Amino acid sequence: MKTRCRCSVAPFALLSLFAICPAPTWAQAVGGAEKARPVAGDPGLSSMVVMDQPDFRVLRDYAEPGATRRLHSHDEVKWIVFTLVTGQLLLTIEGEAPVEVMQGQVINLKGSTKHTFKNTGPMTATIVEVFGKAQK
Repeated sequence: MKTRCRCSVAPFALLSLFAICPAPTWAQAVGGAEKARPVAGDPGLSSMVVMDQPDFRVLRDYAEPGATRRLHSHDEVKWIVFTLVTGQLLLTIEGEAPVEVMQGQVINLKGSTKHTFKNTGPMTATIVEVFGKAQK
């Protein structure tokens, strides 16, 4: 079975991405899950845009206990860095066995990779996603 993602426990590596951005591109999504918008068709999931630049987009997502994100892909992007900030998830990548993702783990996926996840923990999971946009 071919693995299409890489896992790591170094979530702070993403900070270097933001450290090199000039001051005008810094953004702060103020507030928690109450500021996020529900994800249509996925009860218990919400999302908010933290930053949207020509080369990348950053989202903060929230998954309530038991919430499931339906099988989907992001065909409009080249890659995704998926960081679980709080909580625990069961992540399934199409054609592979489900894997437990714990707080602090970082997953790297191709944008076209179909995937789904379920919050298997007792608390709301917080996820930060960075999407590398395809150049037009």
